[in-house]
Amino acid sequence: MKKIILLVFFSILISGCTNKKEETKPIPTSNIESSIIEKKLIFYPSSYIETIPENAKKFLPKDNTILKNITEIQEINKDIAKRTTIINDLENTKSLSKTTILNYIKKYTIPTMPKYDGSKKVTTSQINSIINNRNLDKVESKNTLQRGIIVKRANLRGFPTSIHFFDRSGVYNFDRMQECELLVNTEVIILHESKDKKWYFVMTYAYVGWVLKDNVALFKDTSDRDFFLNNENFLVVTAKSITINNNILDMSVKLPFSKVVKDGYEAVLPIKGEDGYVEKSYITLKRNESHIGYLDYTKRNVIIQAFKYEGTPYSWASLDKNVDCSGFVSNVFRTLGFMFPRNTRYQNYSIGKITSLSGKSGNEKLKTITGLDTSLLYQNGHVMLYLGKLNNKHYIIHAAASPYMKVVVTELNNNTSYLGNINKINVLY
Repeated sequence: MKKIILLVFFSILISGCTNKKEETKPIPTSNIESSIIEKKLIFYPSSYIETIPENAKKFLPKDNTILKNITEIQEINKDIAKRTTIINDLENTKSLSKTTILNYIKKYTIPTMPKYDGSKKVTTSQINSIINNRNLDKVESKNTLQRGIIVKRANLRGFPTSIHFFDRSGVYNFDRMQECELLVNTEVIILHESKDKKWYFVMTYAYVGWVLKDNVALFKDTSDRDFFLNNENFLVVTAKSITINNNILDMSVKLPFSKVVKDGYEAVLPIKGEDGYVEKSYITLKRNESHIGYLDYTKRNVIIQAFKYEGTPYSWASLDKNVDCSGFVSNVFRTLGFMFPRNTRYQNYSIGKITSLSGKSGNEKLKTITGLDTSLLYQNGHVMLYLGKLNNKHYIIHAAASPYMKVVVTELNNNTSYLGNINKINVLY
């Protein structure tokens, strides 16, 4: 009896010591087995700490209606996958022909020159070495595909090289060799290896490309894969990013959930063992940085998650620690359970209910999008998240290139090119 009283007291103490700018919420139970609730969470009546960025508060709706439940979101994900050929069915990919793998590798071409690696011009000798490093003559006729997992945030490249291909000397935001970022705990299927043995050519859910082998651990068997990728009990990172042991965990990273501990949640991080295979490492994530299961899909949660990125530097294809426009919206919506194609060219015709805005005047566009807060607005090569109206003005938040080069809130009006160039609105509710 004394033990129970102490545990209850400890729980109340935790609940009462939260920051005034943060709100505690009951632990969600929809994604957790009841046995875990009974055994591990019974003395924690409040857990997740909702952190609201100051600038988000004025855009938050008064109600917190759930727009879609997780079952409905999963159906939307299936529909997205059907609408575009870019989504790869990793579950059922058992083997690929030599021709298919070569076609994947050869689809990437060297960017138009000149290009610069920092202040130094990329040389013809470097380019020839990079092309040769693809090791094309070693692609085998029969390929037994090996599966692995990303253990460190990685850059996915068009060629097996870390040499940057910047457009101009001293300009570091547009590396044309960069395809996208791969977040921790992302599955990869290994299709080929570079000549220098430092790179894998991999297939992911929405991409193929080259990734450094150091960032990939192999699965020994299906049980390891199921534990990390198909675990019903998981945490989602809700902070913009968390750095643990020099490893970056971006918003929306999913990790197996172990238990509630004094200072937060214990999660299982995949790491690479000395033999190259995946191993388990136990880490603690704070309650204002992660959530048990997905966040509820509400306008409030979308806006809160989006504003956590405000001010984050822009880089083409989310190079290194930065973010681009499609990566930004992908990470925000992935915390809610959505799985988008990575780039705008595929997102804009596959996500949600799509209404064309081409040929409409600025005022007609604003009239169409009014009331559709947290919808996605697309123009060629760019995506924006519509926040709604405030003081009779329309606003968007987006990872913008020139002139901002960061995630910013922008007024949407007839004086901006953003409104004039919008050609689609995609609604997910």
